[in-house]
Amino acid sequence: MSKRPRLRLYLPRWARPHVVGADGRLPIVLAAPAGRPTATLHGQGLAVPVALEGPGTAPGGALAWDGHLAAGAPPGLYDLLLTVNGAEWREPNAVGIVPTEVDRLTLAHCSDLHLLKPGRGTLQDRTTHVREMIGRLNAQRPDLVVCTGDLISRYDERKRPLSPAVIRWQIDWLRQYLPGLTVPLFVTVGNHDVAFAAARPHWYAAMGGDTGPAPDDWSVDWGPYHLAMPDCFAYYDDHNEMLETSFRPEQLSWLQRDLGSVPEDGVRLLFAHYDYRRQLPELLPSLRLDGFYYGHSDPLYPEVLRRHAVWDGHLPARLAYQIVRLHGRSVIAQDLISWDSLA
Repeated sequence: MSKRPRLRLYLPRWARPHVVGADGRLPIVLAAPAGRPTATLHGQGLAVPVALEGPGTAPGGALAWDGHLAAGAPPGLYDLLLTVNGAEWREPNAVGIVPTEVDRLTLAHCSDLHLLKPGRGTLQDRTTHVREMIGRLNAQRPDLVVCTGDLISRYDERKRPLSPAVIRWQIDWLRQYLPGLTVPLFVTVGNHDVAFAAARPHWYAAMGGDTGPAPDDWSVDWGPYHLAMPDCFAYYDDHNEMLETSFRPEQLSWLQRDLGSVPEDGVRLLFAHYDYRRQLPELLPSLRLDGFYYGHSDPLYPEVLRRHAVWDGHLPARLAYQIVRLHGRSVIAQDLISWDSLA
């Protein structure tokens, strides 16, 4: 008896869902055996068919399909079900359909979950805290959640590299529980998440995104709100010595092109783990940012952001997440939730 062919979906994924706008487009990238897939969205008590055109080619020999939704699918979060040649892939929370009229945005920004948190002579297990955070966010129901990196930890309380098995365990835990969020979740990387070459493919297999050497920069539109999410990688050797950090020159060029394409009346929001080498201030006049949301450690350059009228969305280490309510370009409310309150 022949084995069923395997199907692998690259994009969209649960940690970087595609936001469908008024044009109804849904790009799909997958590695698959020969054959034409069928696609449907499942959510809101509905099964929504997706018409596929293509395929074209994508990096690494993958297939890129241009999907289209029929008009009238209600806003919300959907699973994507793909079938081809008897193989099936169901990706939870892969597609968000944005409301037709959007003039405000409520976002939740989390960062530095550090599922195993080094400190005080031990590794603190924060899985209970993160599950409590998921429950609270589901009750608060923001429009979307962005987590700006360091979801895992790469070293122990003495800054010794954790084993690949322990790193993979953290990634697998996130893959199991974070899809429990009932609103779209967007995950960017930090200096812990893809630090070591041995565990890096496991991260991308679980989260989606680029497994090659190029930085994995991307952006989404939520009505007039444009969210740019550059890859804030940091690579280390097996002894935890740093090899390279973002941003590469091509990333800064991408960011300028990406934000430069936003309509004049659009709202430009940047989500990144950190500007490790202080490369962004000289670009701020051309980027025309409205807000910069990041984590890592200390605030970067608050006085520079104020001078350029950029909202400083830094999330200090004591805070698990913040709820930010935007109306147009203005921040009209902000709720700060500490890790201690989640214990």
